[in-house]
Parts: sequence; structure tokens; C-alpha cells
Amino acid sequence: MLCMVQGDLTVLTLDHALTASKTGTLSGIAYVITSSLIKVNNQWATIWLTGLLVMLSDIIVHPTHFGANWLEAACTGLGAAILCYLLERKKNG
Repeated sequence: MLCMVQGDLTVLTLDHALTASKTGTLSGIAYVITSSLIKVNNQWATIWLTGLLVMLSDIIVHPTHFGANWLEAACTGLGAAILCYLLERKKNG
């Protein structure tokens, strides 16, 4: 949600929370389905898949607010992939 408002917490609304929840839920469901169909046992595959599924979910959930119709979703997916990397790094020491 922080990225949605470009860091300005004073403009956060319930609508931002709902949009972020929809994107996260759709991404989570897609990840569970995808990981049950293919075996993901590589840290980098997990990070890449997370970023890709978040990007696709973001495209589906709401229209872009800047740039090309995929650019905002790509930024969101990149942010999710970075968070996934940081969590994987912490988990693996």
C-alpha cells in the first residue's frame, strides 16, 4: 500500500487497502495453484514466480495510473519480488 500512494501515508484510504487485499489474495491463490502444478524448489524460481504472479494480479485487479498499461503492475511485481528475496534471505540466514 505504501507504493500505491508513493509513500504519502496521509492519502491512504480504505479503497487502497481493498485493492491491495484483492491483489494479494489473487496472487496467493495463483501461487498455490501454480506451485501445486509445478514443483518450485529453487529460491530464485520462487522469487521470480512471486513477482510475475503479483504483476499479473495487479493488471487484473485495477487499471494503471501511470505509463504503459503494464508499467505500474511491473513495479508492484518488482516490489513483491524484492520483498520475497529479503524474506528468503532472512529465512536461509
